[in-house]
Amino acid sequence: MSKDYRMSIIRTMETELVNHFAPEQVNLISHVLTKALAEYEITERCTSIEPYDDSNEQILRRYAACLLVYGKSEGTLKQYIRTCRKLYEAVGKPYTEMNANDVLYFLAKEMERGIKDQTRENQRANISAFFQWMTVEEIIPKNPVAQVKPIKCHKEVKKAFSDVEIDALRGACKSLKERALVEFLLSTGVRVNELATMTVQDINKEALSVHVVHGKGNKERVTYTTTVAMKHLLAYLHDRKEDGDMLFYNKFHTPISTKGIGHILNTIAERAGVDNVHPHRFRRTFATTLSRRGMPLQEIQILMGHRNANTTMQYIATDDSRMNASYKKYTA
Repeated sequence: MSKDYRMSIIRTMETELVNHFAPEQVNLISHVLTKALAEYEITERCTSIEPYDDSNEQILRRYAACLLVYGKSEGTLKQYIRTCRKLYEAVGKPYTEMNANDVLYFLAKEMERGIKDQTRENQRANISAFFQWMTVEEIIPKNPVAQVKPIKCHKEVKKAFSDVEIDALRGACKSLKERALVEFLLSTGVRVNELATMTVQDINKEALSVHVVHGKGNKERVTYTTTVAMKHLLAYLHDRKEDGDMLFYNKFHTPISTKGIGHILNTIAERAGVDNVHPHRFRRTFATTLSRRGMPLQEIQILMGHRNANTTMQYIATDDSRMNASYKKYTA
């Protein structure tokens, strides 16, 4: 079976255009070009216009371009590329020559460095996705990671905030911004990167709704907030000195960053004497609270912006006492 050079041309084009256009625009151009080239047969001689470069960096550039076109978030893209680069640093040979033993060697070296099983399993999955893409692109004949078994991981139970911890965090807030931030995270379940890019226009104070436009893969969804959280948010917005569109600003009067949010939460946590305080734990608490109050899993999934209900289940913490009470309720 001869190589489809039309697809090679399209992929080369995507690699270059992704540096100048939005992923949606690149996707549209790619779609139009695919339709236009469908009526033509391009022979191998045509590739002499731009020689095919199978170097590691060129392959990674093509892969990154495809991930963006397919709607992967910037964070996901960086994670995938970082793992692939670490693989090369450990093995020291072209991706096109790597085999299953090379991947096992890399994972073993990571274990020697003290990397946790779950992280190494994530690395294995990232590398497998990369080699599978190379297989589809006909860069390599088959995916060598198909022979590497998944790493068994001990599932760590990640806890939501207790009612006592929530009260302590609220009591430790010393400004309108701090209280608004805590209440907003508890009531909406938004990701920290979503909050950092949120604008005042995303808030509907009458409907108590929040339009989330910067989720993973640039997807949009609607979540909601409570009257208490909205009261604190409006008080902060009325009191602040900044008159820009962003929802939260830092002490330098510029849009707050994800690190800035984390810093504020750490400061509050130190005052409150609460350990392990980070933005994602607020998201876990949001899901757990709704579940304990009887909201169906599918509805929690929609509010959190998850594709799969299994992902939502991983956020919901269930303690033994509540399980025991629930069991007795349905068996009495």
